[in-house]
Amino acid sequence: MRAAALLTALYPPAIREHWGAELSHEVAAAGVRSWPDTLAGAARLWLHPGDWPESTAGQTRRVVAVAAFAVTAVAALLLRANQPSAALTPDARHAATALWLVPVLCGIGLAAPLPALCAGALRRLARTAAGALTAPACAVLALYLTARSGLVDHLTGAAHLVPVLCYWSVLGFTALRTCALVARIARTAAPPSTRRLRAALHLIGTGLALAAVRSLLDGGRAAPHLGALTATGTLGLLAAVTLGVGRDLRTGRAV
Repeated sequence: MRAAALLTALYPPAIREHWGAELSHEVAAAGVRSWPDTLAGAARLWLHPGDWPESTAGQTRRVVAVAAFAVTAVAALLLRANQPSAALTPDARHAATALWLVPVLCGIGLAAPLPALCAGALRRLARTAAGALTAPACAVLALYLTARSGLVDHLTGAAHLVPVLCYWSVLGFTALRTCALVARIARTAAPPSTRRLRAALHLIGTGLALAAVRSLLDGGRAAPHLGALTATGTLGLLAAVTLGVGRDLRTGRAV
């Protein structure tokens, strides 16, 4: 039953709210044989938010907006993990290397839920941001101070893995908390309109596609390696998924 609950948790929130109990029961009754179809069904539904039911007005747009931030966070971690080439690393001397970032940042700005511009709402926003980001900020500061202290230089053997694990744990934790902050803000803030959200997804997808193409072209000039190929392929997949979801959001539907 626990496996069925975990698989059901992969479905979009609206689907879980309406049919989560029945779906979990069906997966548990069918057993392991149903797991591939269950995963495929979850993936298909995430790609078609226009088909989700809504318990509250704007629910779909809120979930998709948070998903846009999550996709961007995954792409950022992926690029950092693979030590991107000069073709993707922003450089003041070579502005073209940052061109792919422009549509991504513009898309994130369009997808952001907008809190009300009043003193009370802004105070709540500040408290929410402080609650979500204090722990990541402390973790980043501790990581920075440890690196500057020189203690890492004296580690030998397997102990060298400790700072690496800490580094990636902090980055992953920060990305997770940032997405959680967006989700909290989205509960009370005005979600982006369908038109604005579609534009945001198209911009983010275009930026990721540009990054994938630049990475592919740059990789063709040197001997390819598994990490670079994986990063390029994953960026392309994220771009295709984001653009596909953007196309699925139909302006005429109240999502």
